Amino acid sequence: MDDGWTAAFPFEDLSVGKATAVDVAGEAVLLYRTDEQIFAIGNRCTHQGAPLHRGPVRIGGSEATVTCPAHGSVFGLADGRAVRGPASSPVPAFEVRVTSGIIELRPSPA
Repeated sequence: MDDGWTAAFPFEDLSVGKATAVDVAGEAVLLYRTDEQIFAIGNRCTHQGAPLHRGPVRIGGSEATVTCPAHGSVFGLADGRAVRGPASSPVPAFEVRVTSGIIELRPSPA
């Protein structure tokens, strides 16, 4: 760990366009890679804890989102905020960098 950064996942193993669940220091995290960037947010819906990586991801429009597969809550991939309920609380969001082929995360400032 360096300045709050934690190794999360090998960059080459993260497929473009596929939500991936990883455990980072005991926290469930959803990683999603586009051609241009990598998103990282908490993987558990704040409504009832369903795994967000199993829901559909939408890239395009005004913001990138993931929809909870259980009850349809929508979360922003950039900041973890609850875009549409029933969830009203955000999921954690993470800053992302790639160092020596490893995706590293640290909590985004509030």
